[in-house]
Amino acid sequence: MTMTVYDATITGLPRPAAELSAMRWITGQEPDLTLAPAVRDHVLPLLRTRGLLD
Repeated sequence: MTMTVYDATITGLPRPAAELSAMRWITGQEPDLTLAPAVRDHVLPLLRTRGLLD
């Protein structure tokens, strides 16, 4: 299985649109948040090692 993660620079404030009804910024440490294992075990640690997530 392969997962592709894109890194992008955005301008302005992101807002939910189309199929997204809501969104929020996360750190991965929120006790009320259940993440997919690939995000929890691979994406968030990668972002942390690159200094893009606290």
